[in-house]
Amino acid sequence: MTDVETTPRLTAIGLSPRQEQAYRYLVTAGETRTAAQIGDAVALGEQDTDHLLRDLESGGLVIRATGRPGSYRASPPEVALGTLVSRRDGELDRIRLLTAELQGQYREAARQRSTDHSIEVVRGTEQINRYYLHLVHGARYGLDVLTKPPYLAGDGLLTTLRAEDAGIRRGVRSRSVYDGDALDEHGTLAIAEQSMEFGEEARATTGLPFKMAIVDGRTGFMPLDVRSPAVGALLVRSPPLLEAMIALFEGIWLRAVPMRAGRAHTGADTLDARAADVLRLMSAGLKDETIARALHLSRRTVQKHVTDVMTALGARTRFQAALLAKDRGWVG
Repeated sequence: MTDVETTPRLTAIGLSPRQEQAYRYLVTAGETRTAAQIGDAVALGEQDTDHLLRDLESGGLVIRATGRPGSYRASPPEVALGTLVSRRDGELDRIRLLTAELQGQYREAARQRSTDHSIEVVRGTEQINRYYLHLVHGARYGLDVLTKPPYLAGDGLLTTLRAEDAGIRRGVRSRSVYDGDALDEHGTLAIAEQSMEFGEEARATTGLPFKMAIVDGRTGFMPLDVRSPAVGALLVRSPPLLEAMIALFEGIWLRAVPMRAGRAHTGADTLDARAADVLRLMSAGLKDETIARALHLSRRTVQKHVTDVMTALGARTRFQAALLAKDRGWVG
């Protein structure tokens, strides 16, 4: 029995592995073979071999040998396989046309959907955390978050952080704005620092209206009740609402202060490095205790730097110092 390659490669044009095996056998033989020889080559009985050869003959892949009953030879591959390829190309063209037609129907159905389908309510802490984790995992190029208490993540927080890290590694730009009060919460500052180590761009400010997340500019996630996030969350896909959420985030992002220092601005070199760090966090509205934890300083040292900053700026209050620092470009 002649060895025949058994790895199927012609299934893409409609041949079964056994049909391909028989055709390859005849091609490599280069001459006619009896049905019995072909059956032996592909390990089929007489009846199954007859069915196989009838299918190959109807497909134009084999030809009955003239003057030799029950014998067959292979049709030239360029002709036989070329015909099958052309036939399959025609089928693919029809599928492409059908795909375009179905896509049009899908879009039309989406346009006719009610607004309720553009806003989905998610209830229950477990479901909320699962949906949020799914969004973080699915982010392709952008994750923008407003962060403030109270929190729901609980034991799932580490999983969410890992998902954010994985996203940043695959090229997702992750931006978070932390509320000054949130950074006073136990553990929140450590979480922010960990996220920044991953590559998150973090800023801080006071008075965030509520927590929310925007993924790829296409999906929004925010609490149903800003005072009690466990009540439920809104999954937002409505374009007008998303535009409003994006505008809100970008406005807050612009006025928030980076939690890590960038390049020093002209005039800021009048302060030492620690005082500049204190100014940056103070301008974000952080309290002395929070600044002390963030910079690993004592509260007394922070207060001394605050005094130095106010003196350098000629400010009488912390609020005035923050305004003057932003006006002079000492902070972002």
